[in-house]
Amino acid sequence: MIEIHDLSGTIEEGMWDYRVLPGLEDLLPVIRLSPAAEVKKDGFFSSQFTLSTLSGTYLESGSHIIENGRDLDSYTLQDFIKPAKIVRIPGVEKNESVSRKQLAENASEIAKGDALFIDTGWHRNWNAPGYVLDCPNFSSEAMEWVLEQEPSIFGVDVPCIEAAWSEDDEEERGSMLLKLFASGSLLVAPLVNLDSVQSTSGTVFCIPLKLKGTSGAPARIFFIEGSLTGLSL
Repeated sequence: MIEIHDLSGTIEEGMWDYRVLPGLEDLLPVIRLSPAAEVKKDGFFSSQFTLSTLSGTYLESGSHIIENGRDLDSYTLQDFIKPAKIVRIPGVEKNESVSRKQLAENASEIAKGDALFIDTGWHRNWNAPGYVLDCPNFSSEAMEWVLEQEPSIFGVDVPCIEAAWSEDDEEERGSMLLKLFASGSLLVAPLVNLDSVQSTSGTVFCIPLKLKGTSGAPARIFFIEGSLTGLSL
């Protein structure tokens, strides 16, 4: 018996986006979804949409922040399917910095190459006011702990892992992401519905749109509890 959990947020007009961050107001497009054709008028229904690769829940690779880094389309489908562990951090408040101690004390054994997901509880605030600017983040020591686990995919339920992205701190901005991508890990964020998963281990499928020459893409993330007999990872 297996349980399948959808950890990806819905993309829709009026949802949160990164345009609230300093300097991104005019760089990223407003998310738009509208009809391109209608059954009554055109005989079929089709939609058109405008969004960036940083929309909804997305998967990101090294070229996001590393010049000439690895694009997402260079990975195989198997790279997006991994054994996964969830670390739950209880009682995290808005703007709180998750510490190394919190991660270490709440983690079970994590094998090299696992996908590692962090549940701060912030996913319950999807589309709420302050979702981006007030989200918890990770201390540099916490990110050092993450890197020591050598995850193949690092997933979080917050839209920004670095406080510097919501502050006027050009010098520090991107330093944690740089270390993460330099390690070879992929990033998936922000996750939702982590509290629907009863176990802290399973198999995750992080399936992005198949786009050529991009650092990332919106993705469907589903977590499977239970044994997947015959599936070789």
